[in-house]
Amino acid sequence: MKRAFRLLLCVAGTAAGIFLVSCTVNQTLVIAADGSGTLTTHAEVAPLLHDYLAGLAEAGGSGLPGGRVFEPEAVRKSFQSRPGVIVQKVEAPTASSLDLELAFDSLSWTLDHQEALASTGAATLTEDGEARTLRLRFDRATWSGISALVPPLQNPVLQQLGPQGTGTVSESDYLSMISFSIGDGAPALLRKSFVTLTVRPQGDILSQAGGTKNADSVVFRIPLLRLLVLDRPLEYSVTYRLRR
Repeated sequence: MKRAFRLLLCVAGTAAGIFLVSCTVNQTLVIAADGSGTLTTHAEVAPLLHDYLAGLAEAGGSGLPGGRVFEPEAVRKSFQSRPGVIVQKVEAPTASSLDLELAFDSLSWTLDHQEALASTGAATLTEDGEARTLRLRFDRATWSGISALVPPLQNPVLQQLGPQGTGTVSESDYLSMISFSIGDGAPALLRKSFVTLTVRPQGDILSQAGGTKNADSVVFRIPLLRLLVLDRPLEYSVTYRLRR
């Protein structure tokens, strides 16, 4: 298994691996009192690696105008096809970053009608009286559903670098393989990479699991390494009561 995965990383190429270990993602989910809301995302590739990535893409015939790493129009089309999702903003303010803002009339309805999420239980919203609980579960069964909703993860190369359906790889083995295929500095970058999701309901936060509670929000800071390995499930939740 280790030998096959090592070969896979080498074949996948240095560019894809560097993208994974040096892309920061910050998201904020705001839930209004009527259940509607917005999800804003900012993704950015480390500046020192931008020129390298853009150069490789151009050499391979897939370079974007201005050396951009992200393609806003492709992202827009992908999310416009999702039931209940309203695309309010998609732009690349710099060649190495992407800003995305989505809106929904009902978070509950929107989650229920994303087939990739509903079929795997990756993201659910349940009600118990006035309390509502948003649950996120990341494991090998839900990975395909999650990646189907994130355009960059639909790239076959990036999919191969994520968790596979069978077999497991430990964190130490994964870091060793990343170092072998990309370079000695890659493991340190990967350990410093996180996906940060802030959930801010317009109401009272009753409880949470896996994150940090602030005055009006819960922050989930998910290590990218854990998402790529997924040798055990990752579960996060927040229970809240909206103000009417």
